[in-house]
Amino acid sequence: MILCASMRHVSAPEKRNCFRGGAYFKEDTSMQKKQRVLTPQNMTRIAILGAIASVLFMWPEITIIPPFYKLDLSTLPTMLGAFSMGIAPGVLIVAIKDLIGLTHSGTAGVGELADFIMTCAMLIPAVLVYRRNKTRKGALISLAVGSGAMIVVSALVNAFLLFPLLTGEVPTLEFIITATVPFNVLKAVVISAITYFVYKPLSPVLHGRR
Repeated sequence: MILCASMRHVSAPEKRNCFRGGAYFKEDTSMQKKQRVLTPQNMTRIAILGAIASVLFMWPEITIIPPFYKLDLSTLPTMLGAFSMGIAPGVLIVAIKDLIGLTHSGTAGVGELADFIMTCAMLIPAVLVYRRNKTRKGALISLAVGSGAMIVVSALVNAFLLFPLLTGEVPTLEFIITATVPFNVLKAVVISAITYFVYKPLSPVLHGRR
């Protein structure tokens, strides 16, 4: 059993942190977490990855039928940033990418909104799973979970947001199953595969060790 030394000289908030279940445990406030995440170094990385993502959002891309289905690699910098820095930086990278995308949007912002929702649907569960098991196996599981979440959310976004706002029509269930889902499965597989193979080699750079 471990006790804090000189308890008489410790303030009340510190005493609460000194003894929990016989072990020292220091509480981590949300402000402390925010300060650690939004460091100048991380903000620089977020800006750089956001700029790279915005370029990849425009090029290279493969246009699919319908024309607003485009396969691009802009989710890759987002996943790399989220895995290395956390969920909040990952979401900021997506926001930067889509805000820049608004300047040349052909969908009046609808495509960017859909992209933001679907990308966050992939990165948030993926990072939550990866935090618990930072191994190769953990990375595979996290990417699989994130991909599954994105595929489900993308089907809903296409059915109730993207198609109705861009075409004025609601897509049939057959179209969602035969076109939307396969397209997003392909996108998820491509992004997950590249993320899995390049994250480890790029990890020192992403974490600021070089």
